[in-house]
Amino acid sequence: MANSQIKMACKARHLFIVSLLFIASTINGQNISKYYNSSLQGNGTLYFIFPQNGFNNNKINGKLTYDITYLTTNDSAILNFSYYEKLDRTIDSVAFISGNQRFSSSAKKIFIETKKNKWHYRYSTSLLFKELNVFFSATDDAKIILYTQQGTVELNIKTKIWKKQTSVTKKILTLIKYNQ
Repeated sequence: MANSQIKMACKARHLFIVSLLFIASTINGQNISKYYNSSLQGNGTLYFIFPQNGFNNNKINGKLTYDITYLTTNDSAILNFSYYEKLDRTIDSVAFISGNQRFSSSAKKIFIETKKNKWHYRYSTSLLFKELNVFFSATDDAKIILYTQQGTVELNIKTKIWKKQTSVTKKILTLIKYNQ
């Protein structure tokens, strides 16, 4: 009985905080609820930030899409990414650069397949939650560098797209911090 009361209290607290943040985001003119999902787990709250794109390499027509998963009881977030390009590559690691900050992490292959005339590389990497906050807090343009056995691939994002992504993602990360 006490266990069910604790669960109910946790759910009520979560709903209350989400409601407050929804009201705050509405006041700020930006509804962030369409950019993420959360789920109360036995060991914390699991947040999933929906896929975002915009990092490209126009010289080789490479495109990167990423999503973020974070469980509040962990110190690291999982960033899964898909990279599309015509060339055959073996990705070793990835670097996230924003302003004068640089965070690197090894990349673990999930799968590789073909999609039309391009390769679809699906990889996963882990970043400390605080590093993720720093990456999305920088006002300067960001870039992602893929380190592959065939050489580095630099992926850039347009300023307008980056500003929108950082605005939304910073709010979601702030929401997560408030709920920890």
